Amino acid sequence: MLGLSKKRFFITLGLSVGIWLVSGFIQALIGFSDYFSIFHKCSLAGYPIALCISSNSQAKIVLTSFVNIIFWFWVIHLFWSWFNKSRN
Repeated sequence: MLGLSKKRFFITLGLSVGIWLVSGFIQALIGFSDYFSIFHKCSLAGYPIALCISSNSQAKIVLTSFVNIIFWFWVIHLFWSWFNKSRN
């Protein structure tokens, strides 16, 4: 499984979901605050694919969120691997 133990996989997955959630809050506070009103509601996707997706498009919301989580998973995995190599 990607050269990861189960424990490291789940820790990395949990961290990637956490970073994705934090990036969604940052997106709401900084980048897309103008999109929220009584008449215009959208779901934020978080970063790196920062979109304001209509709440009616559930498949697009899920797909974009999944891609963002995978992105953060690989960033954490590569950083963790690089850090372990530099320590050795």
